[in-house]
Amino acid sequence: MAVETTENGNGSATTLLDVRGLVKYFPIKRGFLRRTVGTVKAVDDISFDIREGETLSLVGESGCGKSTTARSIIRAYEPTAGEILFKTEDGEAIDLAQLSLVEMRPIRRQLQMIFQDPF
Repeated sequence: MAVETTENGNGSATTLLDVRGLVKYFPIKRGFLRRTVGTVKAVDDISFDIREGETLSLVGESGCGKSTTARSIIRAYEPTAGEILFKTEDGEAIDLAQLSLVEMRPIRRQLQMIFQDPF
């Protein structure tokens, strides 16, 4: 997966989103009792930041973790590990990975994901 950013020409722009060491593993469950027998490493140690005025594109092959990365950032998926530091509209930097789903609700108005429509 490649991470591409487009800048607005402002080299001193404020960092709005800082993702460090993001990891998302999905358990593999088998048997009648649904025991975990392994994991699928969907996202393994991704780091990037987005500054004010930038546009970020996650580009890669099918199944490489683009959507899982985005869903983990907005907490549609619970990240296995990592830091997701987000600067809110009032200037406060918070770690999204540490928030409960109820605490995430007002932040989702400021942080959104747009999926590509292939058709």
